[in-house]
Amino acid sequence: MMTGDSAAAAWPKASIRRVARVAAALALILACAISPKPDAIDSLIRGQRPTYGPAVIDAAPNQAAIDRMIWLPGLDASWDPQGLTLAGSDIFVSAYRSRGAWQFRGPCRVFRIDPETGAETGHFDVPRPCGHAGGLAYAGGRLFVADTHTLFEFNLEQALNGGAADARVFRLGRGLKGAFAASSKGAIWIGDYQEERPATFSKFDLAAIYALATGSTLTTSMASAVVPIPTYGQGAAVAPEGALWVARSDIGWGFLDKLDRTTGRFEARYRVPAGIEGIAFDRQGQLWCVSEAGARHLPWRYPFFPLIFRLDPARLAPAPAD
Repeated sequence: MMTGDSAAAAWPKASIRRVARVAAALALILACAISPKPDAIDSLIRGQRPTYGPAVIDAAPNQAAIDRMIWLPGLDASWDPQGLTLAGSDIFVSAYRSRGAWQFRGPCRVFRIDPETGAETGHFDVPRPCGHAGGLAYAGGRLFVADTHTLFEFNLEQALNGGAADARVFRLGRGLKGAFAASSKGAIWIGDYQEERPATFSKFDLAAIYALATGSTLTTSMASAVVPIPTYGQGAAVAPEGALWVARSDIGWGFLDKLDRTTGRFEARYRVPAGIEGIAFDRQGQLWCVSEAGARHLPWRYPFFPLIFRLDPARLAPAPAD
């Protein structure tokens, strides 16, 4: 029996080089299969690609946890996505239209998207005074759009069929700002955005909202719960098991924070793409997100990732402790 060294010596050098080249090629193929290049990932995105922007999307933290990506509708027309919610099998995204690099208010629209094809399947315009459409929440056939100082309540079916002007409208009182929104059983939540101090996430039971006359003012005193949340919160969602998830981001960075829904106590943090605005859990416990990074009017220094995407929370790698 030949030893390893003597067996290697018996092989012609040319054969060894051929085996090495084949092994290297197989290793490269395997590496590409495990970690596809950005252009390979780009080819898997559903929906209509915008006509502007880089040739490929930017690399994303925790890309391995993402299993569905969809181009946002309306990007070429300068719509900037803000809120996201799920209604049945449909995705809904709220957006405002900006014509300038630093214009952060404009006409508001809600898009309906098919999660399988990525196609836009309908939309309706939110009446004035909406100017940002920061959050969406859905409950019992009603779609809520949270704007900075206003909450709109739509009969979703009617709105999609030309009845958006019939929305019920509520003013948001002192201490309550509609930066984002979320749904939970029998309630909607409205969140505030703060950069220098912790913000709040307020829960409003649907029965209390339905009892209000249109034009009434919603105040924090009507909330059935108020939870402290971290700075730079852009979106939030209540998980099926009850945890509160908050999307936090600024230029060039993004995190998902998992919190106790009652106390706001920090539990875990995960790195995610920058620019996430709206998030929502589906019935299977998967988290859908929408990022404004790469919207047409935003500064060039943002990453290019203007997508709706679905990620599996169980596959997220925790961020290092601060």
